[in-house]
Amino acid sequence: MKRIATLAAAALVAAPAAFAEQHMAEDEGMSMMQQRLENALADCQASLEEEDLMNLTLAQVSGIIIQSNSADSNQDKCQKIEALIQD
Repeated sequence: MKRIATLAAAALVAAPAAFAEQHMAEDEGMSMMQQRLENALADCQASLEEEDLMNLTLAQVSGIIIQSNSADSNQDKCQKIEALIQD
């Protein structure tokens, strides 16, 4: 009986730590994605209002990041990024 209580207590202690660790990893991933998006927009001198930036879809954000890392010329990258923003 003591063993069951010990295991239950350990599970209760470990669960919040695991939950916090998962959220920190997610926050870190989102911060990295946000930084890459901001860099891509800055490289193309694309200015967006904060509201427009918040309304970008995940597909648009992913497309912008992918385009910023493409082997295209800077002008082609920026044109494609502008097209993604307009969609």
